[in-house]
Amino acid sequence: MATDINETVTSSKITVVTPAVEKKYITFEAATASETNTITLGDFTTILAAALFKKSDGADVDFTKATNVLTITEEGLSAVDLVGYAYGT
Repeated sequence: MATDINETVTSSKITVVTPAVEKKYITFEAATASETNTITLGDFTTILAAALFKKSDGADVDFTKATNVLTITEEGLSAVDLVGYAYGT
């Protein structure tokens, strides 16, 4: 069963793409993540791009994204602290 883990936003900025279009960019940390956990990023309605990394060594972590939710798909990942960034609206 997937468990939603809390993220801690470490920065949040708005980027002006054109005068009428703004996008938000955040960095965040998520503690003790495991395969099938989800991270719901409440700052967004839609995540356009994101990345997740192991905090310990910077290795990429596989995930999928849908609306404002990242689902960890990294096989065998268990209780690992993560850092990441996301971009969207």
